[in-house]
Parts: sequence; C-alpha cells; structure tokens
Amino acid sequence: MKTNIFFNSIVLFVFLFSFCLEAQNKINSAGVAASYYVPVGSLSVRFLPAFSGNVFYGYKTSDAWELFSMIEYISFQKENRERLTIKRKVNIGGGEVTRVFDIPKLEMHLKIYGASANGSYRLFGNNFMKSNLIFGFGIYRWEGFRSAYFDTLRIDTLGITYDAVILQVPALKQLDWSGGFNVGMNLSAKIIDPIWFDVSASYKVIIGELWATLNLDLENVSAFQMVELKAGVRVKF
Repeated sequence: MKTNIFFNSIVLFVFLFSFCLEAQNKINSAGVAASYYVPVGSLSVRFLPAFSGNVFYGYKTSDAWELFSMIEYISFQKENRERLTIKRKVNIGGGEVTRVFDIPKLEMHLKIYGASANGSYRLFGNNFMKSNLIFGFGIYRWEGFRSAYFDTLRIDTLGITYDAVILQVPALKQLDWSGGFNVGMNLSAKIIDPIWFDVSASYKVIIGELWATLNLDLENVSAFQMVELKAGVRVKF
C-alpha cells in the first residue's frame, strides 16, 4: 500500500514539474515561504508548534487555475511538557492513591521531508490582490524519535520519601514513507511587479504513525494532523 502511494505520488510530482519547466508561454512563478505548524489531535500531546519552510515552482494554466510543485520541511523538536505526564496508582500508608508525575527527561522529535503536487483555484481578485482555494497531496519521508527513559519517580508524604514508580524504557526511532494531503485558503497581494506577498492557512494531514509507549502513557499517533499558517514571497515571470 505504502509502495503504491510512494510510486504514484512521485510520478504525479514529476509530471507536474515537467509541465512547469516546459510552460514557456505560461505565467510562471517561484517562491519561498516560512510556515508555522500547529499540531492537532494526538500529535499536540507530544509537541508544541514549530517553524519550518518550503520552496515552490509553478505556472498558471488558465485565468483561475495554477499548478505548482513544492519541497517541504517540517521539524517538531519542542515537547509539550504540560501534557507529557504519567498517572499511577501508588500505595501510601496502606492506602492506594492516584498520583500524576512529570517526566521532564523525556526527549522527542519528528522531522518530515516531502515533495507535493498542488493546485490553486482563484476565488476572486484583480491585478493587485487575489484570494485562492489551495489543495494538494504529496509523499513524505519522516523520522520520529523518543529517547530512553530510566528514572525512579518519588513522592514525599509527611516527611517520608517513597519510590513510587521505576521507569526502564528503551529508546525508539522510526523511519518511514507516508502520503499526505492539504487544503486551505491563500491571499496574495502585489508588492511591486513582479513580486507578490502570500499568506495562507491550511489543514495538513500526513498518514504516518508514531507508536504508543504505554509505560510512559504515550498513546499511538495514527496521523500527523496540523494547521499550517504560512507567509512568503513569490516572483512571477
């Protein structure tokens, strides 16, 4: 299944990119953008928002349509410490109570590299400002990492310290290919011909999976969902 997704996505990406290179009589554009990715769903339990970037090249096929190819990089490297906790039942003085423990030594990252084929449909606009519906899909190579965790979590009650939880969890590293898609809105404004300033908001999903680690109360992440807020410049030629 993943092999088919990878092959089909690469074929379509190359097909669109070839069209871009051959479209000498079209209005071409190229640009660079910075993105702010906000994790959504189970991915937000593990990571805080992150900045990354992309570059793109495209061409206009009609008054309303534009196709473009994009190279993307996404990197989540800051853990969501407020939500990375474990809950355990411990016996204190002959009674069982539930306690929540921080796990501050846990380190994780998720790095994603990808190429996508995208379309843009103009909703309204003029020679100085345009609004577009944008959508696309791509293929992504990603790396997920979770550090080992060896620690003894203690509690202090009435001046007595208890060894409540002993954690011995080995490190985990995942490498895989996944398909993904995005849909959103874009607003473009002309700065000075031929330079345009773009802002957009999109919902992106990459069909990857981060495995669960039950000893650390980490649930499975079955898809990398995120909101992308992007700003950049493009040059039309």
